[in-house]
Amino acid sequence: MRRKKLLKITLYAALTIGALLCCVQDASARETLLISGNADLYPIESYDSHSDSYVGLLPELYRRVSERTDYDLVYLPYSKNTTQAQQAENRQADIISAFPAGTVDNAYLRRSELFCSLPASGKPQNICIGFASALPEAQAEEIARALDGIGAAERLGILAVSVKDGGASLYRTRWLVTLAALGVMMLGAGVALGVLVRKKRAELKANALIDPRYGIGNDGYYLNCMETLIPAPLRNIVYVICIGCDMPSLERRFGETEREEIFSRAAEYLRLGCGREEYLACVGRGMFALVCQCGSREAAQQRAEGLIRGLDGYLAGFRAEYAGAFRAGICSLSENPDCGAEAALYNARQGCALAFRTETPCAFSTRGMIDESEQLERLRGSMSKAVEKGEFEPYLQFVVDRTGTVVGAEAVSRWQNPEEGLLKPSKYIDLMIRAGTITELDLYMLRCACVQLQTWKREGRGTLWLSCNFTRQSIADEKILVRVREIVEQYDFTRDRLVVELTEDSYAHDREAALRTIEGLHAMGLRIVLDDIGAGYSSLSDLSTYPIDGVKIDRSIVTESALPRARALLEGMIRLSHDMGIRVLCEGVEDKATCDAVLAAGCDFIQGFYFSRVLPGREAESFLRSLAARDREEG
Repeated sequence: MRRKKLLKITLYAALTIGALLCCVQDASARETLLISGNADLYPIESYDSHSDSYVGLLPELYRRVSERTDYDLVYLPYSKNTTQAQQAENRQADIISAFPAGTVDNAYLRRSELFCSLPASGKPQNICIGFASALPEAQAEEIARALDGIGAAERLGILAVSVKDGGASLYRTRWLVTLAALGVMMLGAGVALGVLVRKKRAELKANALIDPRYGIGNDGYYLNCMETLIPAPLRNIVYVICIGCDMPSLERRFGETEREEIFSRAAEYLRLGCGREEYLACVGRGMFALVCQCGSREAAQQRAEGLIRGLDGYLAGFRAEYAGAFRAGICSLSENPDCGAEAALYNARQGCALAFRTETPCAFSTRGMIDESEQLERLRGSMSKAVEKGEFEPYLQFVVDRTGTVVGAEAVSRWQNPEEGLLKPSKYIDLMIRAGTITELDLYMLRCACVQLQTWKREGRGTLWLSCNFTRQSIADEKILVRVREIVEQYDFTRDRLVVELTEDSYAHDREAALRTIEGLHAMGLRIVLDDIGAGYSSLSDLSTYPIDGVKIDRSIVTESALPRARALLEGMIRLSHDMGIRVLCEGVEDKATCDAVLAAGCDFIQGFYFSRVLPGREAESFLRSLAARDREEG
């Protein structure tokens, strides 16, 4: 008897495991179709906020169609800001459910089916189900047949239950049936698990394609469109247009809250202006991508210019200062046949940056930009181990005082890449910031500076100081003070000879973290200088906020110092700094006229090609020796 019972239990267990495996395997093979639902058509279809789901006749019909076909029919997340017509226009859904006839443009539908007629203001109102134009005809036909296959009697039964208690008993009944099935045979557990797996995967897929802030696609939606919705024969007429803004400028002028409002307004305008054969997505903060089809390069430029001019006018209607906040960059897939989705977006972004630099509404990405993007991809692959391998070299640019005597230098990095050769910081700093490896480079350059200061002290040049740069990620690193102390304590030099330059973005975004770090560095005996004062993020209040020893005035102000107003600005900044006990260095001095101007303005130190170019280590030592020999001769 016990053997028979054990055999029976084993058989049930085997059947259950087999069912589980089959369900999971089946779940992974099914395709998800997204539904744009009608939230206000009770009892046909409506949105229930308590259960965060659609209820009524149609949701139950879709559930049964899912059980009888190879498709998972899943509703898009409910959004108050997006209508069914907009979701059809933006190609966010495969099925437009329960929409009144005439509310959705037939141009965006492959076909529509009359579902029922309801009385409305004394007249019958036709309720339709539409299939998006992007949905293949065979799939649309199969779903339509499956819906038609559910008979009138079955539909009336579903509707009666839904009307009776708003759909709640329908779901309770479904789970009671499932529980009863579990009681009869454990095989039901496998079926339920399979359904849950399919539903969860489908929901995740739907949510992953939508930006909930703006009701349009996100970067995943952009990639999906580029990779699956554009046939190969049409790539020659496809253009990627990147609509972007100057983020730092918007933050300075309007603040974070108003900046987000500008983004929302821009998204609204672009969504309303998205054409039939176009795909729109938000691909970053204040950055949108439009995938469109144009017959020529000129037509693509006209489309981009029209977007920017229209967007300027739209934003100016809310506030005149909003105009000019956005520019556009264009990448042609016909000119870049091997360009993938991410590379096309990158190239379009470079065109957008070029449009800002040239102050034009839009600009195409150039061959040079594309070559640069390919180089960046190569650098990204070798960057993670570059610091560890010692591929970065310290270069020095010397600084002089008002008499022309060398008093110190700035240490800057150069990457001796085995494949690309010697690279300047502009080629890799932003890349390392995005990859999160910039702190390792900052600390590496700090160590190089300590080594150099120790060498100078042993050679009798202990009065020279040396500066190195720290970026935002380094300042925000919770362990930065501990790591700096560990490095500095390994070397013998006078601590105030080491100067830490803080780039503007390092202290403007997280002022509390910057203040803690600056105070900690000061406590070690190091000196602090704020870099690029007068441009970008900084303000004059920073001079009183942070316990600093010096400032470097941005080269954009220095190079214009021959002009009366620029000279007045320079003199005012230097005088204010001196009144606060802060010493001033002017960088970017490249000729005698500029040198005379900054000296007349009262600066304390000068840096630039007029006195010293950026020198590798050996040349820097030769430079110092030649100065020492000249001083001995003159002495």
